[in-house]
Amino acid sequence: MNLIISQSLASGVPVITTKHSGLPEQVIEGYNGWLAPENDYNVLAEKILLAIKNRKQWKEFSINGRQHVLANYNSKILIEKQINYYRELINN
Repeated sequence: MNLIISQSLASGVPVITTKHSGLPEQVIEGYNGWLAPENDYNVLAEKILLAIKNRKQWKEFSINGRQHVLANYNSKILIEKQINYYRELINN
């Protein structure tokens, strides 16, 4: 989980990022932000222009991003996920 991405979404700021590592779990294309393939600067530029031109979608993504963080990344959920991860390690 990328803290800066989570903070941006929680603050109602849609995110434009690459499909690196776990970022697509936080930023969902067409829901709370825009994703571009890694090292594809042309697509990244297209996503930036899309975000600038579509203010209505920006507002929708702002609401969705905040809801996504509150539903999936609050401390209780994160602690539960961590405990379950340790349980899996112990049981395997």
